[in-house]
Amino acid sequence: MITYLYHKRHKQTGLNYFGKTTQDPYIYTGSGTHWTRHLKKYGYDIETIKVWEFQNLEECSKFAVDFYVHNNIVESLQWANLRIENGMDGGHTPGAYTTEARLKKGAKLKGRIFSKETLSKMSLSRKGKYAGPSNPMFNKSQSTKQKEIASKTLNHQIMCLYCNNKFNLGNYSRWHGDNCKKAP
Repeated sequence: MITYLYHKRHKQTGLNYFGKTTQDPYIYTGSGTHWTRHLKKYGYDIETIKVWEFQNLEECSKFAVDFYVHNNIVESLQWANLRIENGMDGGHTPGAYTTEARLKKGAKLKGRIFSKETLSKMSLSRKGKYAGPSNPMFNKSQSTKQKEIASKTLNHQIMCLYCNNKFNLGNYSRWHGDNCKKAP
């Protein structure tokens, strides 16, 4: 399997990223935490500066570590990398999340009490997923045909089978049908 090491740069901000992939390195954008957040904030206007191709993982790893040391990547503010790229990590790592690890993490978080500030931030975060421009229904008004159909549906009369009371479809609930006092 071919392994690629790549150097990418954001065209607007100049932030660099060094990474490894087995996919097409010119299409693959990278997966580092700081790098992906940067792309979400400033856009995906990036360029691929250099790509290195390796068949041997040991050569790849040696080159990656040397490149890191030579460019002082982790300590430099010009690079988005948070840890050393060794050319072997990343992608699917079997056994990374074992059952034991998941249970340990769950036990650690169980019973955790959050501050009111944290709870409000979590609430706003969840609301943000369903409200605003990311929601496909945001700022979409109903067409006149949709409004007409909805008004006909809501004004449609339904008669209870047991008490013969009439209800608008919008006001009739299954509860009345199941709990009518005159029902046998």
